[in-house]
Amino acid sequence: MDRLTAWLAKAPRDPSQRRLLSANLADALGTGLFLPLSVLYLTRIVGLSPARAGLGLTIAGFIAIAASPLSGTLLGRLDARWVVLGCFAASAVGFASYVAVRSFAAFLGVAILIQFAGRMERPAMAVLTLGVTPRPGQLGALALQYSLRNFGYGVGGLLAALALLAHGKGPFVVLLAANAASYVVAGLLVLRLPPVRPSDRRRDDDAAGYRQVLRDRPYVGLALLNVIMALHDSILIVAMPLWIATRTRAPLPLTGLLFTLNTLLAVVLQVRATRNVAAPGGIARSYRAAAVSFVLACGAFAWAAGAPVAVAVVLLVIALAALTSAELVTSAGEWFVSVNLAPERLRERYLSVFKTSMAVQQAAGPLLVTAVLAGWGRVGWLALASLLVAGTLASGRLAARETARRLSRPASAPRSQPPAAAKEQRSDPRPALAAMTARTPGGERETS
Repeated sequence: MDRLTAWLAKAPRDPSQRRLLSANLADALGTGLFLPLSVLYLTRIVGLSPARAGLGLTIAGFIAIAASPLSGTLLGRLDARWVVLGCFAASAVGFASYVAVRSFAAFLGVAILIQFAGRMERPAMAVLTLGVTPRPGQLGALALQYSLRNFGYGVGGLLAALALLAHGKGPFVVLLAANAASYVVAGLLVLRLPPVRPSDRRRDDDAAGYRQVLRDRPYVGLALLNVIMALHDSILIVAMPLWIATRTRAPLPLTGLLFTLNTLLAVVLQVRATRNVAAPGGIARSYRAAAVSFVLACGAFAWAAGAPVAVAVVLLVIALAALTSAELVTSAGEWFVSVNLAPERLRERYLSVFKTSMAVQQAAGPLLVTAVLAGWGRVGWLALASLLVAGTLASGRLAARETARRLSRPASAPRSQPPAAAKEQRSDPRPALAAMTARTPGGERETS
């Protein structure tokens, strides 16, 4: 209770910032309501096979890769509030439309709408957050926003679990309606925020398109490396439930408890992780620690296979804690780098390019981790650990070098502090699961 009181005491006093926090909480709470039950709905209520559900979500994920660049273009011309509101409206319509889905074609159309809107929203919300929050307090305020979103995911997930006590389609309809309503509530709050419009200088640069961003090779390199580091999201949402169901003796409900533990750790520790990354020399130190955490997580997941129930549960808790530790560090580093290395006049375009890396991971990551673990078993965890360590260490070196080089230059205007915005990874909504994940009875997680 003392920790919760101290956490709430950090909330900003500015009404606009409080409205932004409330909008994020409403959005996250609605997503958490439907997230744990989405695969169940698609397979048991709609009647899709796990393979067709996975295929549709994967197709939607790859199509939605184009959403972030489109969002950047719109943000260079429009008030960020209207871009966010348009995304909220499309998401509300999409989730409400799920009630009428009866075929694969209808499901695919709804999935594309929801994933496209969700991925357009991410850079738009980042720009809106930067515009509303005063620069001196951005780091703490936006890390608080990230924590609050995870709180919403956790509460929504617990309420969704209670809904499973009832049978039939009714509980799913209620949760879908509540999710759609959460976007309406969030939109009404965003409407009350001050305008965040692109400056005239940004409008003049619009003709350059994304050419300048793509010529910034270090920045593009960091975005590409982020695809690797962001695999923590697919491990949490895809690999963990699949591994628990098919390779361990742990009880299946442990999947939901581990997901809740992940959100609670994020609520408590994200602000500290972000502060450590932003400290002088913090990126290199934090990324080395994240690499160690990735190794510990993958090793614990691997050794949980075939272990006695009690040992498997302990190993899975250790794995989840280590994975969350690495996630918090790399997510904080992603936001720090993506904002602070972006020129002010092209910030929208730069952020959109970086957010595209998350879209690529969310489309391809579930397929990658499913194929590796299904085909190689324990050795697959060794392969994932090697990939994650290589990507994290390379990103840490490049980020530290570019931060020292760019941020040490004299600037005509102070740079903004990094946001700790939405969980990309934790996706909001979450990325598509590969088809095999749906074989986990009672523990599935998927988005759309």
